[in-house]
Amino acid sequence: MKHVRGNLFLMKEINRSTILSMLQREKALSRAEIAQTTKLSATTISSLVDELIAEGFIVELGEKSSPGAGRRAIMLEISRDNGFVISIGLGNRIFYGTLSNYHNDVIAEITVPAVIGHENVLECIRTCVSKLAAKANIQDLSMIKGIGIASPGIVDESNETITYSRSLGLKDFEIARELQAYYPIPIHVMNDTNAAAFAEYYLLGNSDVKNVLYVWIYEGVGAGLIVNGQVLSGYKGRAGEVTFLNDYLYDAPSVIKQANRQAAKYDPNTIFEEIEDVIQAYEAGVPWLETMMRRVLQVLSKAVAIMMNLLGPEQVILDGWFIKSPKCMAIVHDNLEKYSVHTPYEPSRVTSAQLREKNYVVGASTIILYQLFKEKVLLT
Repeated sequence: MKHVRGNLFLMKEINRSTILSMLQREKALSRAEIAQTTKLSATTISSLVDELIAEGFIVELGEKSSPGAGRRAIMLEISRDNGFVISIGLGNRIFYGTLSNYHNDVIAEITVPAVIGHENVLECIRTCVSKLAAKANIQDLSMIKGIGIASPGIVDESNETITYSRSLGLKDFEIARELQAYYPIPIHVMNDTNAAAFAEYYLLGNSDVKNVLYVWIYEGVGAGLIVNGQVLSGYKGRAGEVTFLNDYLYDAPSVIKQANRQAAKYDPNTIFEEIEDVIQAYEAGVPWLETMMRRVLQVLSKAVAIMMNLLGPEQVILDGWFIKSPKCMAIVHDNLEKYSVHTPYEPSRVTSAQLREKNYVVGASTIILYQLFKEKVLLT
């Protein structure tokens, strides 16, 4: 770590934020482990940690078990209940909200029907905040330290603006500015796919992996990019807009339509209403689904391969209607191997999402916590 001379107060704040950032990522560390990583003296770390404990930001967990004799290290973690964050996921059909502590444990959650239009969305979010606080028995709203909003559509994350969301009837909606008139706290607005990508990467990924492609295929098609450990939103939120790769219609609604066309030919008594019904029939070996599903999975795989070959990520996380089907995933892997350019295909680098359908809401709370505890950098 580079040592820089400067304002003592500023250096102290940087060192405090470094400690909090480390604990937020690693969950629990001893004073010695923090000192070893930061290269700061044991005395400096002890003094800063004692301050953070006195202020309620850090708590001692107890002794760390270790073999042999000698003094055992006291483990530290960020206080769970010194503050809370709220996450609101704006979906096409429902809005899903959570209130979480500093460990990202969900304390309260709420689901409300989706609404359309600037004023309606703003009022609905305010209602969700109030209901979540009441549900968690939080009477002092100053305990809410941040709000994360995950929205479908194009989101200019640098300006905290929903540039365009067709499903929600939003255009150039400066949602953070509107909300901060009521809640003068950090508010971060993000694309829902980017939020999901960050959640899968940050909470479940390998910390040594810094460049990740996340592909989402359900009602539509989207992609999230993690570059050097940070979400890449692109110019005014345009990164990851890959709907044009869905010309062959492999999102869930399109697959259901194609399956019902096949059913009308071969088994008129069968009607598929949900994508899970199609997958179940395909896994069961319904013969008249075989050709159609192989064609769908081929073009789906080709779209993923285009993104992989273009971006060259260390890891690819697939999230879609097909990931729960071993039969589908086997075909996807076979296809990706065929479409891999110049380098051998590594199946271990292509994994399935684990946080499932609420990962974008988890991502919103994860990102706002990350922002709150992010290590300050001294510019020189």
